[in-house]
Amino acid sequence: MAKGHHFPKLNLVGVIDADLGLANGDPRAAERTFQLLHQVIGRAGRQEGRGLGYLQTHQPDHPVLRALLAGDRDAFYTREIELRQKTQYPPFARLASLLVSAGERNAAEYFAHRLAAAAPSADEVRVLGPAEAPLAVVRGRHRFRLLVKAPRGFDLSAYLRRWVAAAPKRKGNVRLEVDVDPQSFL
Repeated sequence: MAKGHHFPKLNLVGVIDADLGLANGDPRAAERTFQLLHQVIGRAGRQEGRGLGYLQTHQPDHPVLRALLAGDRDAFYTREIELRQKTQYPPFARLASLLVSAGERNAAEYFAHRLAAAAPSADEVRVLGPAEAPLAVVRGRHRFRLLVKAPRGFDLSAYLRRWVAAAPKRKGNVRLEVDVDPQSFL
């Protein structure tokens, strides 16, 4: 539905668990959920008749759902950009994701905690985590993530190189993936 297909006689759209995308740990979850639901609801009534959309939610007071109900896209984006500036998330800051994975949960979690403890000290940088990744197990590998927040002008790549070089040695099948300015947080 959201991919732009045109359904000529579609006048009613229903979305079950419309707020599901808001709970995945992605700093851009509100924006992505708003865009997706706005597109889906916009498919109803494009050609004939009156379009109607139903959203089933457990969070009716969430700003995304309130903006959709009010049909106020500009207010949503104004609020979202203010929130990102206040909390220092992109585009006002930079992020990096460090994803630790291993065949055994304990090994992944243990290394993730040791990795966090080895983070170089820098007043401008904030290391969040480790926490279990939203997709905690992929292809039999358990995953933990650390998220690094830094100001826009900070040399995040140099910081990460220094950190990874000083990190404890990985044992067994423990892997570390570093993603600067990640597009996905799964």
